[in-house]
Amino acid sequence: MKFTRSRIPFSAMGLVLAVLCAPGARAASSSADDNAEPRSGEYRLTLFPYHKISDTMTGFGYLGYVSNPDKHYTTDYLGWGVNWNVKPRIQLWTGLFGTYTNNENSADKLELRPFVGGKFFVANEIKWNIYNFTRLEFRDIQDRDTGDWSNHFRLRTRFGAEFPLAPVATAWQPKTWYGMADVEPFYRFDKNVIDPVRLRFGVAYIVTNRVRVEFIYHMAWTRPSGSSSLEYTDNIYRLNVKIALNKGMLQRVFDGGTADD
Repeated sequence: MKFTRSRIPFSAMGLVLAVLCAPGARAASSSADDNAEPRSGEYRLTLFPYHKISDTMTGFGYLGYVSNPDKHYTTDYLGWGVNWNVKPRIQLWTGLFGTYTNNENSADKLELRPFVGGKFFVANEIKWNIYNFTRLEFRDIQDRDTGDWSNHFRLRTRFGAEFPLAPVATAWQPKTWYGMADVEPFYRFDKNVIDPVRLRFGVAYIVTNRVRVEFIYHMAWTRPSGSSSLEYTDNIYRLNVKIALNKGMLQRVFDGGTADD
């Protein structure tokens, strides 16, 4: 049977999701067998506005709210950064995020998190966004009860793909859907370990050329206190709203450096 290019994203999407879900299913089965602690559920709402700085530079904001009823905390996010299209399919990113975590059962935390990184896209003919996004972060965290600060560097590298859930001819157009899947390990320099590892997949809707809404589910493997190995401990449910304040900003930032809307 001959497959046209317009059918490729659908069959490939099924394969990607099957591969991504398999580790989670195995982890869930293994954890159940071991009578593991119930996994926590975290809920995130994030707004990302994007605005034009120059023909190759885009500014972006980060406004977010996180709630984890199981672990009894909420976190507010506020940040700003810059995306620079060095050349097609190569981007540099930098910015500063601030967070405030309100813990019910322990001291509140204030964090300042500057970062720098690069995003690299793979050229293809089926209009997939296949990429690696690597960032180096400096996490400076204050215990609000004692006023003491602690800090460490963290390297995170995301291998992912975004794929249109529409024929190639209408891919990435308003009123169409796309899917996403990625895996992202985090390396902590202070402990010389990988912690956490996140596996994400989701669907998104292009409302207009300036608005995208993403529904994302994360599976997170962490190292609980006293554990020397990664364990499947958290589920994260996330709603992202991305808004372009200028024409073509979302296409330029997320479609590999083009802005042809």
